[in-house]
Amino acid sequence: MADRNDAIAYAAFHTFVSPALRAVARGPLHRARHAGRACGAPTGQRWCAECESTVDDLLLASFARLRSALSGAMPKTRSGQLVREMVVVCEHLVSADARDEDAAAWAGKLGRAESDAEPWLRAAWAQLVHYPLLHLEERTRRADAVRRGASARPDRDLRQAAWAAPLRDDPAGLEMLIVLVHRMRRRVSDPFQVPDDVRERHGLARAEASRRMGTALKALRAANPGFFAANIGEPVTGHGVEPPVDPYESIVMATERAQARAALSRLLMVRADEPMPGTARRTSCRDVIAALCALSAGQRADPVAAAVRTLGVAPEQAAPMVRHLAVQVAAAGVDWTDQLLEAAPAAGTR
Repeated sequence: MADRNDAIAYAAFHTFVSPALRAVARGPLHRARHAGRACGAPTGQRWCAECESTVDDLLLASFARLRSALSGAMPKTRSGQLVREMVVVCEHLVSADARDEDAAAWAGKLGRAESDAEPWLRAAWAQLVHYPLLHLEERTRRADAVRRGASARPDRDLRQAAWAAPLRDDPAGLEMLIVLVHRMRRRVSDPFQVPDDVRERHGLARAEASRRMGTALKALRAANPGFFAANIGEPVTGHGVEPPVDPYESIVMATERAQARAALSRLLMVRADEPMPGTARRTSCRDVIAALCALSAGQRADPVAAAVRTLGVAPEQAAPMVRHLAVQVAAAGVDWTDQLLEAAPAAGTR
């Protein structure tokens, strides 16, 4: 590794350092790019092209640092002192003992550099493997995000950029957006679920928190469509997790589904003789909803006729009522509504 010829030196360096560096880099790279799952090349036993390229870059950077130290440009600490561990490594590499040592034989020992290992081996582990890989997971996420056009510091942009000023009017929505961007980068399986600590910190119920997140996403998309597409809206392919094509619509659909199910539950599960605000009594919509479900299943049914018959209204009045109920059933889900119909009190009790 101390040979004057860089090609000879790098071959020995690669043999000595590569196994240990790959072993340590595996976890951070797989978490950053593959949601913790292993990656692999189309053929052979190597990793995917991106991870292989990252490891190659790390090896070259570590080698360049070592060669610089061997040439006399020893790295220094913040206080201006020479990095003692690198001094120990370089002194050993140019010693007479190192001349006859086999890099391949020491490679296995480098990956198991325990506290009782030789001082130069522990120093080599620290300087050639450990320190080059510090914060590798976050550095990889940031580099990948920037490469696809996303922001290097999305939290800073959302908190400080002039274009994001309207988003800061809602502190809860702003915090949700920051959490969401980081979750998207971490390949979280359900990034759009509002964390309980964020929700509780702002005193929000789950439904209200989902609504506020949807509003914040809509505002972000309007304020900076490019930031939205690069940081949230872009599908992430090949890494095990596919976020929704339109995250805002995902939130809105979840909120509308909850609201529709609550409305249908009130219509079907409350008895007809219970008073309602602004009306003398509630009129049953069970037959109309059942007809809508039957029609969705391909069966012959006439929801408008059912509304005329059971609600006692004219056809021109029944049609808009049926359209409103159809939207509710579609949002709630036909299968879910069918199950609610089975659980609801029978028509004769309503």
